[in-house]
Order: sequence, then C-alpha cells, then structure tokens
Amino acid sequence: MNIYIIEDWKSNVNTDEPKGNWASNLIESTFNIRIRKDERGKPYIIGEEKFINWSHTERFLVVAISTIGNIGVDAEHLMIPYEETLYGWILHEQEKNKLNAGTLFSEIWTRKEAILKYTGEGIHENMCELNSYALDYNISSFTYNNLSISVCYEDCSDVLKLYTNAQ
Repeated sequence: MNIYIIEDWKSNVNTDEPKGNWASNLIESTFNIRIRKDERGKPYIIGEEKFINWSHTERFLVVAISTIGNIGVDAEHLMIPYEETLYGWILHEQEKNKLNAGTLFSEIWTRKEAILKYTGEGIHENMCELNSYALDYNISSFTYNNLSISVCYEDCSDVLKLYTNAQ
C-alpha cells in the first residue's frame, strides 16, 4: 500500500469549490483518478482495482491507496490532550491501560478511527467495545512531522510505502 502525505495541501485546492470537496478534488487531479462514495460514505476509485481512503488536518492530507484490499487511514495532531470527560466513553479497557502506560491518545484515536473507516462504520455510540489493539485488525501506526497516522488494511502482506509531498 502507498501512503502519500501532501503538506500544505490547501494551497493546491480551488477555494471556489465547496469545502467538502477540496480533498477529493485534489486527490482526483493529483492521482488522475475518479472517486465516488458508497451508501455509507466510504470512498472508492471508479474503474480500478484499487482501494482508497484519506484523512486530513489543517496542514496535511494523507492518502492511502492499496491494490490488495480494503484500507482505512486517520491522521491527527500528535499531541491531542486526553480528557476523560470528553473521550472516556470511546476507549476500550485495554486502550485505557495503554494510555495509562504512556501511549499517546492520538495513537489510540487514529487506530480506532482507521478501523472505523476501514469497516465503513464511522463514529458510533458503542466505540468503547472496539479494541484497536485487538489482533482482529492489521494496523500500522507511526508518526510523521508532528502527526500521528494509523492505517488499517486487509492483507498483512501489503507492504507500506511512504511518499511525502506527493504533488
């Protein structure tokens, strides 16, 4: 799978377009593909045997493309402050243990979000039942330039290749 990180991505969008289309329009033009979303809002590439997902922050756009199988990606600022009153309801007990042992909340959050994007579920009220460290999922988590990035993918033989400034 290829992970593309595009820095200062908003400088390359047509701001006359609706803001909700900025990322997908930039991805389509950068990679010369056509994207649609299924009934759950999960993106797919029209006419190709490739799987796609993306996430963005104010500064970075992270695009994951796989030819082997389904994929989900999430990126967040590395230092998201954890507040039990805001986020406690989403964490599984094992994730709370990881947090107490020093794992950054941003890693836990991006792992969980990558799984939900992989499955097409999206955020829901039973998120505490989902353990992002369970062996049921293939997940790679890493940091890049003050970002926490997690990728959930179908096939563990899918090798992660990172490309920066994909423009």
